[in-house]
Amino acid sequence: MPLKERFLYIALILVIGSYIVYLLTLNPNGYTKEYNTKIKELEKKVDSLHNINDELTFQIDTLNIQISNLDQKINTQNKNIIILKKQTNEKINSVNFFNDDELKLFFTNRYRQYNDTIKKTYSKISN
Repeated sequence: MPLKERFLYIALILVIGSYIVYLLTLNPNGYTKEYNTKIKELEKKVDSLHNINDELTFQIDTLNIQISNLDQKINTQNKNIIILKKQTNEKINSVNFFNDDELKLFFTNRYRQYNDTIKKTYSKISN
């Protein structure tokens, strides 16, 4: 290779290299500023989503507490129902073993406090 061609190639490589360096260092703050603003916007969105997530977690916790309270109330009501069923079954079973005279006496004593709807024989309501 002649000296002139070698000089031209070296000069061309230096010009292209300096142009590439110039392009890379031309406006480095422009790219970084743009990316930094995008990063800050995304961080704000992430923070707002974290706040929403915290609020939802709090709501879930309060609802779980309410559920456990309602479960306790349901359990006490179920226990009361079982007790009432037992008491009712005991009364039914005791009445089941009554004979006719005892049943008549039982109902007479039980419903004696209620007055009869027809008080007099010659009332306007009766025949």
